[in-house]
Amino acid sequence: MVMALGFFDGVHLGHQQVINTARKFGQEKNLPLAVMTFDRHSSMVFADPKKASFRYLNTLQEKIDLMKREKVDYLFVVEFSRDFAATSPEDFVQRYLIDLQVKVAVAGFDFTFGKYGLGDMELLKKLGEANFQTVTVPKKNEHNHKISSTRIRKLISEGKMEDAVSLLGHEYLIEGKLLPDRKIMITNKLQQLPPKGTYLCQTQIGSEQYNVQIDFPKITDQPACQVLQADLQQFSENNLEKYDEVKIIWPLKGNIDEAALNNSVFG
Repeated sequence: MVMALGFFDGVHLGHQQVINTARKFGQEKNLPLAVMTFDRHSSMVFADPKKASFRYLNTLQEKIDLMKREKVDYLFVVEFSRDFAATSPEDFVQRYLIDLQVKVAVAGFDFTFGKYGLGDMELLKKLGEANFQTVTVPKKNEHNHKISSTRIRKLISEGKMEDAVSLLGHEYLIEGKLLPDRKIMITNKLQQLPPKGTYLCQTQIGSEQYNVQIDFPKITDQPACQVLQADLQQFSENNLEKYDEVKIIWPLKGNIDEAALNNSVFG
């Protein structure tokens, strides 16, 4: 198989370039496309959960769903535990590449592996030369700046949602639960959220999507955003009893109906 390696937080355009490069080699060699990722960021393994500052662009399930969109044949999700963090670069290559009979390993130029992140793409090539081909994917730029998860997090933290979405190459999704008084409780406390402000976006409740205007508060331990107005034709109390989960989605699709915005998600 051809294996694309990385954390892939956000599965942004740079990540998609890595996956597409792996796909190309798979097609040329008639090999299945596999992706190996990790269940959490390395910084979360040793951090105090109450003080952890890392913020994700998506949940693990959302990442899995995005990989399905990319039509990968196999997805390996490795538990990033303290034991895994202690794995030497040599053991990583043996256990996760050679033992899996990987024929081509593909990763971005800045991919690291093994204890303390001591393994880099040069070492990967050296350790695997007798067993598999190593392909290094160069950085992908946009306006002379590297597309990275860090850059996208910064854009979201500044409220630049359209710019963030353009680098992701797909929608940005925040999951929450419906509360009384037109509020939505954000359920993933470790997700990167926009700053305090009012945003035009979509909500998905059940299978229906609606254009909305949402007020995000100052970020707290349990942020709850306020639905100010919503572009709805019909959404009865019966519907609300059936669904308590909601997704907040960027970008806004189509033109928002200012007149219809006088209606509310909650009746």
